[in-house]
Amino acid sequence: MKGELQWQKDFGILKAVFFMVESAEWEFASSPLIHENVVVIQCDVQENSFLAAYDLKTGKELWKKQRDEYPGWCTPNIYFDGDKTRIAVNGYKHRGGYDFKTGEEIWRMSGGGDIQIPTPVVANNLIYFNSAHGKFSPVMAIHTNAKGDLSLKEDETTNAGVKWSHPRGGSYMGTMLVYGDYLYNAAWNGKLTCYNALTGEQIYSEKVGNGNSYTASPVAADGIIYIADNDGNVYSVKAGPEFQLLQTNNLDETYMSTPAIADGYLFFKTLGHLVAISGSNN
Repeated sequence: MKGELQWQKDFGILKAVFFMVESAEWEFASSPLIHENVVVIQCDVQENSFLAAYDLKTGKELWKKQRDEYPGWCTPNIYFDGDKTRIAVNGYKHRGGYDFKTGEEIWRMSGGGDIQIPTPVVANNLIYFNSAHGKFSPVMAIHTNAKGDLSLKEDETTNAGVKWSHPRGGSYMGTMLVYGDYLYNAAWNGKLTCYNALTGEQIYSEKVGNGNSYTASPVAADGIIYIADNDGNVYSVKAGPEFQLLQTNNLDETYMSTPAIADGYLFFKTLGHLVAISGSNN
């Protein structure tokens, strides 16, 4: 809290580029994941991609596993297989699961958008993945007890480890949202698609607002889903199986980050401001 540096790691030269166009260097977007005093880093780059775990207090490397993967901008997530803690990672050549304590690979699966960005989300003993770039844009639900190679065969949408999947419909930028019984996917063009989270049945797919591009991921609170476009329009959509746009508000500034929710506040980081909004009069 005094602002004194505790530890740091130098990973050398890391090229976060589009593997087909190396001049397209977009820097990094994968966030560190903290769980049980361990920092997990997913680093998918042009050369020497890896997944690693470090002691939160000291920075000591606990394990490090090399990954054969194209550059990606995904943040990992934690899931549980019974009493075993696992790490879910998105990817193009390798979305998969790793053991939290040892880094051992538990399962893997190829196929997806070749600029992988969205974070996997966990609910209902399932891990939900999506991505969209190039010719692939899958949405899928993987069992938390999955093991081995889960790659789908041609024309296959399910197998022992895959609960359900759709070959098209994934989002390029946005991480999906599980809220209640439904899975919501907000696409780059503002189309919101609602699925039954357990069965994968598509409930609706509707354009939200008039924006041309949407980078932020959807969030939800008190029965309302919040989606924002890059022009700073924030759309309030009623949660549930019927699409209903409740309200539109404008932040009057370019907006590309995902809203945060805490202590009754919605926080928005615009191009030049941090905005906190509350329904309370206090």
